[in-house]
Amino acid sequence: MENEWKNRKRVRKGLDSRPPLYTAQDAINCLEIFKPVQYDEIVELSPDIHVRFNDAGHMLRF
Repeated sequence: MENEWKNRKRVRKGLDSRPPLYTAQDAINCLEIFKPVQYDEIVELSPDIHVRFNDAGHMLRF
């Protein structure tokens, strides 16, 4: 949707429209690389990065 909005603005300025970053089929195809994880399971993304999905009362921002 954002690409459509930007392309309308580009066309009004006399510029060429740009193709979308991805198609609906691209989005469907990417689902093949997703892997379900259990709630509260620690997942190792790399030796230095681990994540766990759990409830958080407040999110700290740095």
